Amino acid sequence: MAPDTRFATARTATARTATARTEMTGTEMTGVRMTGTDRISFPAGDRARIARLLDDRPAGRDMASRLDWVSAKLLGTPYLANTLIGGPEVPEALVIRLDGVDCYTFIDLARALALARDTADFIPVLKQTRYRDAQVQFDHRRHFLTDWVAFAPRNARDITATLSPHARHIRKRLNLRADGGHYIPGLPVRSRDVTFLPPQAVTPEVLDGIRTGDVIGIYTALDGLDVTHTGLAIRKRDETGREDVYFRNASSLKANRKVVDTRLVDYVRNKPGIVVLRMTGISSPGR
Repeated sequence: MAPDTRFATARTATARTATARTEMTGTEMTGVRMTGTDRISFPAGDRARIARLLDDRPAGRDMASRLDWVSAKLLGTPYLANTLIGGPEVPEALVIRLDGVDCYTFIDLARALALARDTADFIPVLKQTRYRDAQVQFDHRRHFLTDWVAFAPRNARDITATLSPHARHIRKRLNLRADGGHYIPGLPVRSRDVTFLPPQAVTPEVLDGIRTGDVIGIYTALDGLDVTHTGLAIRKRDETGREDVYFRNASSLKANRKVVDTRLVDYVRNKPGIVVLRMTGISSPGR
């Protein structure tokens, strides 16, 4: 399988800033309104669809089952890059849209849809998922997957090292390119320890330890990045009745260009490795 070509998890600010600038009219951005102190872009059609999904979501299920159910409703959603608005020179907006997702907005939406108590609760949950301290600001956006673990409120815990004694650890300087430049202008370089499993370590025993709803990051050896692609682990039975772990992801590959399920072992076979996070709940006051 050819590699996913987009550095999806390091949300490239240059492209997003250029996109945002094309949506500026005077000092306001089209499709963006103020809600309290936050700019938000949430089309009426997508608002109605979010409400239907939350109304239809089966009650009383555990987190994994809810993640499976809501993410399955996004299967087939077109892949669409550069949907977020914000940059060093462009005000950040909370963008919510279901007409297209990238690999990162897909897991953002899935987590918020699984955790929100109702429609009114969806926006606060998405804010906490996408932004550290739930502050809708470009420099607070979780641009790297490991930001989910590093910054409060934490979206997940890193379980990679618990799955295998063959986990590897490396110190990364996130956002710093090998040539000395930055992947995302306006953001600092952060030193961070990244743990990953090389593909040969993704054994049947490791797969047994991965649950439905775990976040899978495709590790990269490139300087300055932790992963280059993300998705959800989904345990389900194939046509023969055998249970297997699938990688549900918003794929930018030419053959897909949509949210698809792929057997995890097939996807990672020629990749540098995987990072595995287990989602946590909301930990803010009042929840």
